[in-house]
Parts: sequence; structure tokens; C-alpha cells
Amino acid sequence: MMQATSYDDLWRKTWGDIQRVGPVHRHTLKNLVRTVSSLNIESVLDVGCGSGENLAALAATHPYRLTGADVSQEALALAKKRVPSARLVQLDIEHNVLADKFDLVMSIQVVEHLLDDVAALKNMAGMAKSFVLISTIQGRMRPSEIAIGHVRNYSAANLRSKLASVGLEVVKISNWGFPFYSPIYRSLAERLPGGPPGGSVTSLGKIAASALYHLYWLNWPDKGDIVTVLSHPS
Repeated sequence: MMQATSYDDLWRKTWGDIQRVGPVHRHTLKNLVRTVSSLNIESVLDVGCGSGENLAALAATHPYRLTGADVSQEALALAKKRVPSARLVQLDIEHNVLADKFDLVMSIQVVEHLLDDVAALKNMAGMAKSFVLISTIQGRMRPSEIAIGHVRNYSAANLRSKLASVGLEVVKISNWGFPFYSPIYRSLAERLPGGPPGGSVTSLGKIAASALYHLYWLNWPDKGDIVTVLSHPS
């Protein structure tokens, strides 16, 4: 796993506005809220909570007891501004756990960054009372993904196997993104000067992001490189 200081740097310079206006993040967030709202839960731990966008979206739908954990202090500082009602803690999920247990432990676009993802999944499972929700990426890894710390991409079968190895039984697997995000945008964005957009987004960039967001509604149902798995302790 990258050092916490490296993630601090990514939060300062690269991820920024993309977490809020990026079309993939917006669609992922809608799918997350829909999934979590369907569960009979009250307490949520977001592992790798980043700037707190997921927590803020959940807070707007239900008075969940929310906890966010991240290895980056920079991310936690952003999350504190975004969702001040949440409990926020620094945590290296590959090596440590919290003493508490939660109805739902979720981790959105994080495990692809972790060298020891099985240890991280085991730790998440150990903190979950009822459900573990993992969203990650599958398919061919692009150069820009390596630059932001991805160490692997998954397949649904590979992710299912790793979840089973830590005592998690899959309830549902869903996919998203084909064809307009994956493979079309994922491949074309690599040809942009500097790769896919990051950091602060200009007014023109926000218009482009909004156009892509609406285009992505036309993606085929349950097909694509964003894979989300809902599981529970077996």
C-alpha cells in the first residue's frame, strides 16, 4: 500500500473536485445510496472514506450512525468539513481494525489500491455485524490507474473468491459502465494530455463532466468495469 503521505499528496493535487463532480463518482454514489437504503441497518463504517462524499450522501437520506476511516489525514480533514456529524478516524485497514462493530462496513473504490487486499477484507469482515459492501474496478488496467496507486484490477469471480476466503458470503454482484465509461472513456482518456482529468475542475470541465454523467445513463444494465459486491458474514 502507498504511504499515508502519498495519499495526502493525491488528495491535495489529483482527486479534489473529481470526487464531487466526476460522472463515475456521481453514478457510483447513486447506486450506493440505493443499495444501502434497501438494507435494514443503522450503523455504517466507510473504509477509505476519502473526502466524505459517500458519508454525506448517506447522511442526507437517513440518520445513520456514520463512521469514516482513512489512512490519509488530508482526506479526513476534507471529510470533517463535508460531513461534520460523522465520527472520523485514521486507520490502515491492512494492519488494524476498530474495536467497534457496524451493521454495514463498506469500501468504495479502495481495495484496488491495497497490496494485501485479503488482510483488508478480513479486517472489514471482522468489524461487520450484517453486511460488507465492496465496490472496485475490473478489466484491463490503464497506465493512469497505476499512477494513482492501483495495484490490481479484479474480476467478479476473483473478488468473490477473496471474499469467501475471509468468511464472507456474496448476496449480490452488480456491474456498471459499459460501453460509454468502459471501455470507451477509460481508453480514450489515456490519450488526453496528462491523462484523465484530476484536481480542480474548470467551468468547461464541469460542463464536460455533466455531459458524460448524462451519457452514462445510457450504459447497458448490469454490465461494465465497475463491480459492486454485497456480502454478509457466513
